[in-house]
Amino acid sequence: MLRLKYFLFLQLSLCGICSPLAADWPQASGPHGNFVVGGKAVTDFSLTLDKNIRWVTPLPSTGQGGVIVVGDRVFVTSHEPVSADTELGSDIVGLCFDAKTGNELWQRIIPGVRETDLSSLFSDNTAASPAANQKHVVFVNVGGSVQTFNHDGDLQWSRKWTPFGRHHARQHEPFLLDDGVVIGRVNLDDLPLEVTTKSGAKKLGRGVKYWNRLQKRELATGDLQWISAAGTSVHSTSMSGCFADGTYGILTGRGGGHQPPEEPFGLSMLKGSDGSVLWERSLKGYAAHQNAVWNSEFAATFVQDHHMALDPQTGETISEVSLSDNITLTKQVDGRYETLHRTQLKGMRKPLTYQTNLLVGDYHYFRSHHEYLLGRVHVPSGKVEYLQVPVQVQRLPSERDLFSWDNPVQNDMKNAKGHRVTQDRRNAGDGWGHVSAASPIVVGDYLYMPTMLGIVYVVRWQAPILDENALVAVADLGPLGETWTLSSLSYSDGNLYARTLKHLICIGIDPGDNVGQSTK
Repeated sequence: MLRLKYFLFLQLSLCGICSPLAADWPQASGPHGNFVVGGKAVTDFSLTLDKNIRWVTPLPSTGQGGVIVVGDRVFVTSHEPVSADTELGSDIVGLCFDAKTGNELWQRIIPGVRETDLSSLFSDNTAASPAANQKHVVFVNVGGSVQTFNHDGDLQWSRKWTPFGRHHARQHEPFLLDDGVVIGRVNLDDLPLEVTTKSGAKKLGRGVKYWNRLQKRELATGDLQWISAAGTSVHSTSMSGCFADGTYGILTGRGGGHQPPEEPFGLSMLKGSDGSVLWERSLKGYAAHQNAVWNSEFAATFVQDHHMALDPQTGETISEVSLSDNITLTKQVDGRYETLHRTQLKGMRKPLTYQTNLLVGDYHYFRSHHEYLLGRVHVPSGKVEYLQVPVQVQRLPSERDLFSWDNPVQNDMKNAKGHRVTQDRRNAGDGWGHVSAASPIVVGDYLYMPTMLGIVYVVRWQAPILDENALVAVADLGPLGETWTLSSLSYSDGNLYARTLKHLICIGIDPGDNVGQSTK
């Protein structure tokens, strides 16, 4: 516990990455850039039953970015409204709401260059969350543009480009660094539209000029401050943080499905000051569709069926452990939980559901790629644990919850006006495995892990054993089969915020009832 307090102190006092107000959630990864914050929030909530819900506001259409809260403003994106069932979209809408009431204050069109499958489980043009400070908010359409506004909705600057490659997945989340914002994009502005297709991109090859890279721009003006020396896969969620001396670093990855061009596959640590490379580590079999998590003691990552801890200053291996051998597994057997020690997890093809990993204290949490298992690795000891969780819960007023451990429902994929907004039939699935999923967050003593079905697992992350006693609640963001989300939760001033395909939601605290405790 003393060790955890030390790390939280370092992150809060030395690493003022975006200098937010204490109550703000200014970027997808929260005020400290790691999805972790102290505080207390409700742990048992249900939009289905209107339990611990402050307000709900319909959104214009589908969207995937997280909810950003700065002061009394809430920022989020959506695809443009549609008047009928629709499969594809390009332009998105940047929206501003009142944090206390949920009333819309303004909206602006953020144009796109490419069209994508709406509500794609591999992300669409709304995949990037906004990022904001006390004066400005930046909206990124990953289909090819970025625009920044002041809090009254006045345009400050904009840039546009043509994304390279056929990938739906564009998993970089914009984050704040000093007075700037770090986004991911190809540096060329004038590529032809055909490069957004598989055949069009193949004609141009894999040259370094077509690589996706991080770039930092001044938030107020859009002036370019640096372009990273290393490439970044479109699958990677790069993470900023601080070394023990208080200087900034950014961990980023390369590799993953459909052979993105950036090489070598593996990880790079960048200097936050200028985007230069501190170290680069080639990792055979590395897939970048994970959060590039790290702290001042270690970087934690998944490589095939192993978990690795690397030195954040050098990239050298500190430890490596199998994710399938000699593990602890707690699962349902004939209606009861049983815990097996020193057992084997069979059938592992990939280590995790993409982007579901989070590092908090000495634990690296994630959702498994197959079966319905929450997993965690205790990095210092190498202990690997899994807990089977229900895939869904059916709730009706005045009736007992009906939990299901398999056979998930298909989602209706309808927006708030009843129009179906999707193309690929896989988008209506359960959100485990081959999907660019929402990342979890930690508030105080509790981890909140959402799924595409609108289920939120609430876990006591410091529990000595990852068993049924660690699972505090299975909450929901709406009725089963009518709720869809690929967005992380956010936290500000005692409230949780969420967005689904249909709604923007503020989840409130009932004092003294199911409230988590602050980790300080």
